[in-house]
Formats: sequence, C-alpha cells, structure tokens
Amino acid sequence: MIRGIAFDWGGIFTEGTFDSDAVRNLQRKAGVDPELVERVYFPLLAEFEAGAFDLGGFIDRFVEQTGSRTEPDLLAETFLASGIERTAMFGVLNSIPSHYRVGMLSNNVPVLCDQVRNDPRMERIERFVFSNEIGVRKPDPAAFRALTDAMELPPAELVFIDDNADNIRAAQELGFHTILLDTMDGFRQQWQELLPELAPATSS
Repeated sequence: MIRGIAFDWGGIFTEGTFDSDAVRNLQRKAGVDPELVERVYFPLLAEFEAGAFDLGGFIDRFVEQTGSRTEPDLLAETFLASGIERTAMFGVLNSIPSHYRVGMLSNNVPVLCDQVRNDPRMERIERFVFSNEIGVRKPDPAAFRALTDAMELPPAELVFIDDNADNIRAAQELGFHTILLDTMDGFRQQWQELLPELAPATSS
C-alpha cells in the first residue's frame, strides 16, 4: 500500500534542472569562458549542497576560480533568479488527498531551501529533507534513509519522484516505488499506474 509521496525539487518543480539554467545565466554574466564556468560550477555546487559553505562562500570561490570581474552581488542575484517553474506540478502537489503523507528530498543549498519552504504553493509538503542540512546528497542511500525517517514510512510505502535516472535507480534498489519525470506525458502515465485514484489531477 502506498501511503506517502516524495518529490525532488529541481527538474520537478522547475523546467529542466535549476543548475542548467543557473550555468547558462552565469555564463552570460561572468564575462569569462563559458566552458570554464561549467567546469567550476558543478564541483563547487556539490560542496555547497553538502553544506560546506553559504551563498557568499560559493560566489567567492566561483569568482576566484573563474577569474570573473563581475560584481559578486550580481552573480549571487543571477544564481538566485535561475530556474524556470513547471507550474503544472504545483497543481499535482496540491491535489494530493490528506490521507497521503507528502515530503521532499532535494540536493539543494540553504538560500534556495528557504525559498522553497516559504513558497505558499509548497504548503502541502509536510517534511522537507535537504542535502545541505543532512550533509549528504542523493544518490547516497543515507539521503534516502533520511527521507524515510522524516516521513516515518518504509520505502515500500513511498513513491519517490525525480528527474535524475541515477537517483531513481538508487531509490529502486532501496525498495521505493519511483517515477522518473522526463516528460509530463511520461510522468502522467507512470502516476496513473501507481496512483490511479489521483490520475485526474495530472490532466491540467
């Protein structure tokens, strides 16, 4: 019996990943080789998401490693403004009946976690589990254990939704039901198969 549903954030509630949009935006603003921006961004982000430093520390390291002369405040603003919303998923989230527990497991950074938690459209989510707060990122099994602990449900009673195939495979190995969101049509089909009573909510 499925009693809980847990969502990733980036790539689920945003179109594509937050990071792909952030890289594109920073490439436009940094005034340096775009390939260098990408090479620097992702290793730094991995540390940022694990709680190694705050936004200021991330931007300082980004500037140092890229040699960008763009104002750090502008780079921080550019980073925070990234992400294109996938509005249909907010409708899906808020149509889930009250007898389901709803959670989120996301590789994320403190300042974005605050934005997500404070978004009134996220009120249906009862438990937030963010990588920077637990010190480990998906697909590490410890991240998924933190989710099951927070939701007080075993994997066999949870559906986990993510846009990253590696994270989906890790969840499956632990016994979760899973949905890989590649396209909205594919998502709707998988959702209907796992949660037929909720299928009409995905039609919008």
